[in-house]
Formats: sequence, C-alpha cells, structure tokens
Amino acid sequence: MACCIGCSREQSGKRSVDTRFLGEEQPVQESWNVTMRIFKGNRIQALITAGHFAEFKKNDIITRRLDDGLAVTFFDSSGRPSSNLTAEKGTVHNNNDMEAFDNVVITSTDSTILRTDYLKRFEKENMLWSDTYVTITKPNETIRGYGFRSDVSLKNYTIFQASGEADIERPER
Repeated sequence: MACCIGCSREQSGKRSVDTRFLGEEQPVQESWNVTMRIFKGNRIQALITAGHFAEFKKNDIITRRLDDGLAVTFFDSSGRPSSNLTAEKGTVHNNNDMEAFDNVVITSTDSTILRTDYLKRFEKENMLWSDTYVTITKPNETIRGYGFRSDVSLKNYTIFQASGEADIERPER
C-alpha cells in the first residue's frame, strides 16, 4: 500500500514524493489485520500476524511496528512449526531481527511455555534472547531467572540467574 500525500515537481519534470513533513515518528505506511512471512532463502522462518502494522523509515533504515495483538509462528529447518509466540506488540527490523514486548508467551510443540515481558529473535542465528525476568514451565518443572537464550523451538536453552522447582521421581526400593 502506497500513499502519496504531497508531491513536488523536480526541475527535470519528474514527480517525487515529498515526505519531509512527516517527521521521524510518523509512519510512511500503515495497514490493519496484516500477515507477514519472513524467509531465509526459500525457507520460511516465521509467519507473523497483527491487528495493526506501521512502517517507519529513517534514512535507509526501515522499522516495522506491529501491535493490537501480535502472533508469530516460528518454523524449524524442515519447514514445520516449532513454536508460537503471542505478545501485545513487536518490531521487525531491517535485517529481520524481531522484538516482542509486553506479555510475551512462547509455546513450543512439546508444551514448553516461556513467559517474559521482552524477547528478541536474532535472524542470523535464529536464536531467542532476553535480558529480563523469564519463566519456563514444562509439565513437571518451572524455572525462573533473569536473562535467557534459546533456539526457537525452546529445546536448547540457557537461563541466567536461575531458580525453580521440579517434580523428581524417587526410585522404588
């Protein structure tokens, strides 16, 4: 979707869009009820839906802000869904790094649930990271801590400054 609000005529007779009046905090594009797909090569990495999308441009850097209900499905290397994220809002950066904010919940296919208020996904490594308080819940354990790093399927993770509880089966005598 493109919108030309004000056009100016250059000396060569060609038209160009004049966006100088927008300012840094005005979106150059907005949409509602959006779906985005993030690919690496020909392989899908994430499917994103949100109630509202706003694209901002400063110099050559494009930032896409998503809010009004953010949902992301992450995919593994074979193209199968590996986890689902929900949050109140998020950002997709120029390099496809993503951030999620406020009431972030990720549920993996094996029922591992991560809760935090901030999470970042690094495109290059396809890794999740947070420097805030996190809680990971599995059927028989709960782990909490400050700081976190994981793959997007929540199978291989590290929690920093961790504490928690676990149900341990005792061997019969």
